[in-house]
Amino acid sequence: MAALGHVVTLVTPTVRTPITESPFLYYNLPENFTWVKLTCFDALHARFVPRALAFLVGMWSYRRALKTYLRTAEADLLYCRSHVVLPMLLLKNIPTIIELHTLPRSRVRLFSQYCNRCVRVVALTSPMRRMLLIMGVDSSRILVEGDGVRSSSLSALPSLATFEERFQLQPVIGYVGSLVARNTLEKGVNVLIDAFVLLKQRGIPFRGLIVGGPESWKTRYEKEAHRKGLDVRDVLFTGHMPARDIPPLILSADILVYPAPATQHPYFLRDTSPLKLFEYMAAMRPIITADLPPVRDILTETEAYFFPPGDAEGLADRIQYILLHAAETHAKVANAGSLVPLHTWEKRMERILQL
Repeated sequence: MAALGHVVTLVTPTVRTPITESPFLYYNLPENFTWVKLTCFDALHARFVPRALAFLVGMWSYRRALKTYLRTAEADLLYCRSHVVLPMLLLKNIPTIIELHTLPRSRVRLFSQYCNRCVRVVALTSPMRRMLLIMGVDSSRILVEGDGVRSSSLSALPSLATFEERFQLQPVIGYVGSLVARNTLEKGVNVLIDAFVLLKQRGIPFRGLIVGGPESWKTRYEKEAHRKGLDVRDVLFTGHMPARDIPPLILSADILVYPAPATQHPYFLRDTSPLKLFEYMAAMRPIITADLPPVRDILTETEAYFFPPGDAEGLADRIQYILLHAAETHAKVANAGSLVPLHTWEKRMERILQL
């Protein structure tokens, strides 16, 4: 929004995180917007608050602080990414946009009423849009927009490498992203580890690179990989890395993977628009992805290789196929790269703000 010339204020609660840097430094962003932190009760890190109630208590405190802030705040547009704070914003009678990253499981009728009071409801995926329609949200308000990629990455798009030459070396198979969603939901890294085991058993040379945290899950997956016969020469776990350090790590890989478990969880079938896929596309590297409905909003067989979610053997087969078909891979990478300019954050926001 700021890059498009708007005056932007980002409002957040005071919740403790492991990140001590400012968001501008952590994400390597220009300081072209204002950041306001509202003091509220950090229930997630209060020992005396039961874990099951921590989110509800914390959001109750944040909503109170937000209500006070909005009494004097002046704006032409309010934009939020959580339905939990939406009622506070609608009290202000300022045009409001909600961008949904998940959908509620209760009080659905009230939620749809709130959405219908917004000027725009942004759904990350087509399956999410279909569910919003079932819930009763007005179709004219809904816009499907997945995640995106920084426009600065376009000025540094790598040229298409000769994959035949890269694959003659020990190819690096990479995964970059959080290891779990919502602290407990595994994202398929165990499937990738099993695929590495199969490649090793087949005698195919490779190096695995798994970038992401949290630290507890990194340790858990390292132990799992070791137990299954992989060592540090087979796969490297870097742990959590600052966002500004991610692009070089992505570029160090020869093949990039987006795995997923075999599950019916709505996160995978409806809600996720993987940021890493857009970063993979911008890196101009071959992409192998689990065949999930939201992914089909972004990629087809023309740009990527698909495998059934949870199928480690299918994933290993795709990796092996790519290593043997460099020319076909080259064409898919070029096709994926051609889509990147459509998915910058600025282009995405231009479409959302066309009210």
